Amino acid sequence: MKLSLFDTHCDTAFELYRRKEQLRENTCHISLTKAQEYDKYVQLFAVWSDRRYDDQTCWEDFLKIADNFDALIAQEAAAVARVTSKSELDRALAEKGRAAVLAVEDARLLAEDIDRLQVLYDKGVRCMTLLWGGDTCIGGSHNTENGLTEFGKLVVKRCFELGIVPDISHASEESVDDVIEIANQYNKPFIATHSNSYSAYAHTRNLRDRHLSELMRLGGTVGISMCPSHLRDCAKQSATSDDVVRHIDRYMELGACHSLCFGCDFDGTDLPVDISNVGDLYKVADKLVLHGYTTEQIENIFWKNANRFFQTQLS
Repeated sequence: MKLSLFDTHCDTAFELYRRKEQLRENTCHISLTKAQEYDKYVQLFAVWSDRRYDDQTCWEDFLKIADNFDALIAQEAAAVARVTSKSELDRALAEKGRAAVLAVEDARLLAEDIDRLQVLYDKGVRCMTLLWGGDTCIGGSHNTENGLTEFGKLVVKRCFELGIVPDISHASEESVDDVIEIANQYNKPFIATHSNSYSAYAHTRNLRDRHLSELMRLGGTVGISMCPSHLRDCAKQSATSDDVVRHIDRYMELGACHSLCFGCDFDGTDLPVDISNVGDLYKVADKLVLHGYTTEQIENIFWKNANRFFQTQLS
């Protein structure tokens, strides 16, 4: 079957800037050429707040990387569009079959300035990964036991008000609990853009079953990541697409048939040994067929679930 793909997380914009490469052909996991496998293709491109730098430097770098990415998109205007609204997404898919959505990974670049969220929205950011590692001005990441700071709670509230989807990937259990409380106040969904199942493999970066239940109840979406160390204990055996399927199986057992998608983390991680780039996800589809998945279920995971979610979240 000819698949379409809607992927909720990659670090390719960051890598294209760092490597000084183009969008059509490059050495990254994602390029327009590598994505030719898909009938339609939408990608969330997250700009990462580099852990080596302070919050203010990350803010300045974001502006440079976002401007560079816009220039790269402009060079490929006939093939892909960067979109910020439902109408833009619909038009891009109808005319080009390719669309890009800008995101941020690690909201500490706000540097305790809430007004920067409006700047990010105006720049086209529509998804915000709140945390990445350690304790920040936003709160505690997955390797801590701390929740959101008061500023972090204000950020989540302002995200909901502006139309930026809060992302809980990388967050601590306590921070996720805080996001859920605020999401319930606003009656709006959040997303886990690139988080595998904790009950399939107990890594702190993975999503707990109770948090998945709340995400589904509120209408959110969870993306399967290709990160080997989040798929299995790689000290015992290398990760493969079989491990990806195992996490999909677990999420499906928990009822995520209409909430599950891919958030592969391409260009932000090493990959399973049999996955080399975005074009290789057909290997996962082939194994899902062998596991008894229907065409409809596979299309939901690859395309329909994430597309439906962002159709409702992009104003």
